[in-house]
Amino acid sequence: MSKKFRWNKRVASALAAGALMLTLPLAGCNKSDDNKNSGSGSVSQTAEPSAETKFGGDIVAKTKNYKISYPVMEYIFNYMFKNFCNTYGTSYFDTTKDLKSQYYNEEEKITWYDYFYNTTKNYMTQILVFAEGAKEEGLELTPSEESTINSNFTVMESVAKESSMTLDSYIAKEYGTEVKKEDVEEIQKITVLAQDYNNELLESYVFNEEDYEKEYKDNKNTYDCADFLVYSFNYTADTSDEDKAKLKENAEALANTKTPKEYQTYLTNYMKNNPSVVPVPSTESSITEAEFNSVIDTNVTAALNKGVAYNDSSTAYKWIFDPSRKANETTVIEESNSYSAIMIVKPLYRDETITRNIRHILITESTEGSDEAAKKKAESVLDEWKKGAANEESFGELANKYSEDSGSNTKGGLYENVQPGKMVTEFNDWLFNKARKVGDTGIVKTSYGYHVMYYCGESLAVWKIPADSNMRKQKLSDDYEEMKKKYPVEFDEDAMKKMTLTMPVTEPSETSIEYFDDSDTEESASSGGSAASAG
Repeated sequence: MSKKFRWNKRVASALAAGALMLTLPLAGCNKSDDNKNSGSGSVSQTAEPSAETKFGGDIVAKTKNYKISYPVMEYIFNYMFKNFCNTYGTSYFDTTKDLKSQYYNEEEKITWYDYFYNTTKNYMTQILVFAEGAKEEGLELTPSEESTINSNFTVMESVAKESSMTLDSYIAKEYGTEVKKEDVEEIQKITVLAQDYNNELLESYVFNEEDYEKEYKDNKNTYDCADFLVYSFNYTADTSDEDKAKLKENAEALANTKTPKEYQTYLTNYMKNNPSVVPVPSTESSITEAEFNSVIDTNVTAALNKGVAYNDSSTAYKWIFDPSRKANETTVIEESNSYSAIMIVKPLYRDETITRNIRHILITESTEGSDEAAKKKAESVLDEWKKGAANEESFGELANKYSEDSGSNTKGGLYENVQPGKMVTEFNDWLFNKARKVGDTGIVKTSYGYHVMYYCGESLAVWKIPADSNMRKQKLSDDYEEMKKKYPVEFDEDAMKKMTLTMPVTEPSETSIEYFDDSDTEESASSGGSAASAG
């Protein structure tokens, strides 16, 4: 693999708690009602002293170049447990009782202790295999990565101080009596190197048109999309049969329209004449005529779903994504609490819209003190770039140094595969200007602040973005299986099975990783209606 420019990767602040660097599937984690006792007490689970292992000393896992001690393994073991609890909660088991006595899968006699043990073993296998690859490739931690790992201990020391504890005593309390700072530091360094190699492998794969076409042919449902109108006439358990019949009648009338324009016109009139959906302006109401019309326009616009991918969990999707569907075809889908009128606008297609790549540096008024100061700072950053190497790499370095956009200021200000209309208007208009050429720079003002821009060029067609990601993941998975043979990992399982869990778990704790869900989850229980996706 050729060595190429590597951005200094930000080690997440949660790495102080041993943050996962590689993806770990948590299969079978849907909550059940079998055990809802989260418990606030504590079970004494004191670690047994490390005895001589089969590898000598306290070594419990090894590869050609790495040896993992019992304390390091126990640290990861406890991290896996705490990460699970902080992510999914503790309702799956009773934290006041030994997890060896509680089943994750009773039919197969797998306890929760087994689950976390196996997760730890699988994770360490991943880390060590990729770390061996990094070693062979000659990768080393960057100064930025070293600095971030060191600074994370400052955070842990602060947390320990608040509890009137030393750093080592805090770590021992949280992750095992034999675990010390040097153990945490050791596995963090190995983990970051492993992730670096993981990333380089992912970036190294090159696919041609034949590869993309084969992926599409093999998984059309995954990459085809459709445009459609959908409006749901909702009801509740308290809705009378008579009112339900009226809602169904309205849904059928909407589905009897012949074109998208007719559909939207009918929907507009329906909303205007049904105060239960949108309150009508009156002398008693606070809504103005302009606000009333704006709400209706927003709802009618929301009824149009464009570029939607298939989801087999919905009855509506099964109808929409039937290959026989044609433009303007309609139906009414009855769900448990609604009648949804659907019209096909554009049947199954592959979105060939070309995306673009952009780097930017965000300067905000809140940081600089005034709009004028922010503008001057943006201009000075652009001037600094022009006086330097004035290339993409140097722009990325300035983005890491100056940009206030947390979503990109650790990766050179880069946003890849940006689709038209997905960025704020001014940003979007600059990026998708037809005259734009690779290497163009400029300053754009948006509601967020001043953006120093660098245009990187065109990227993949929209449908190829998930195809590319899926092919890379599959190639990495295939390579990993071969790497496991090349870099075998040995475990002393007898010694490892002495590992114990520190209890209890406080939710949320300072060791948690932040997980974000940007999906809308608004629900409507009215007997009016809602514009929504068919999901």
